[in-house]
Amino acid sequence: MFRYLWRHKAFSSVLLLLFGAGLCLKPIAAWCGLALLLFLRLTKVHSVLLIYDLTDRAVLKHVRTLATKRAHMLSPDEYGNVSEDAWDKHLNSFIKKTLVPQFQRRKVDHLLAKNPKRYVARLRTRINRIIDRHQPPEPAVVLEDTMTGREFELYCRDVLQDAGWRAALTPGSGDQGADIIAEKEDRRVVIQCKFYNGTVGNKAVQEAYAAAAFQDAPYAVVVTNSVFTKSAHQLAHKNGVLLMHHSDLPRLELIVTSGAGSR
Repeated sequence: MFRYLWRHKAFSSVLLLLFGAGLCLKPIAAWCGLALLLFLRLTKVHSVLLIYDLTDRAVLKHVRTLATKRAHMLSPDEYGNVSEDAWDKHLNSFIKKTLVPQFQRRKVDHLLAKNPKRYVARLRTRINRIIDRHQPPEPAVVLEDTMTGREFELYCRDVLQDAGWRAALTPGSGDQGADIIAEKEDRRVVIQCKFYNGTVGNKAVQEAYAAAAFQDAPYAVVVTNSVFTKSAHQLAHKNGVLLMHHSDLPRLELIVTSGAGSR
């Protein structure tokens, strides 16, 4: 409670002013301030404030990973439509596995038990607002329409190397569909690059999955400058293939660390 009051100094200042007024003017003002503090401590208002405080600190700790996951899950389909279902499901899992244990330790989880849908929806909204405020800015990367497929592969390799990956292009024959093999610590990722003007379909997902199996890599990725069809998203989800826009490549480590793209 006191940590919350310290972080929200405007509210704490009001309490101090009330106590100060009580010392200088009338004791009743100090008693009012004390009553307000006890009210916060003994009613559900305190529990709500504590839940929000714990949520804020947990989200700030994981804001980069959450921002990356949100950008990936809210990517538009081939018709420009965005579905929030997958992202909401991920947030529900984050709340259940990361936040609820903290609520239980502080004995404020009873609020979620009374009205879970209402409070989970509020927490999702709060998490999205925190991500909006604190997510790292994205550099604008514009690729030339005249870029060839091989040039796109070289571009992706360079981005991965700048991000600390040992990334190398495959020879182009006998690789079973792999364009880039990237390694970092104990992670080995097979990447297929698709520079398209149209949409990327199932074939790319199938080739990436086969290439990862051939290369004994636990992670399979298809990266493009375009968008994926709905069926490609469905097939990728079923087979554990990660679909990415090239602007997400600098955060590949965060994405695979979260479990995405693991077969």
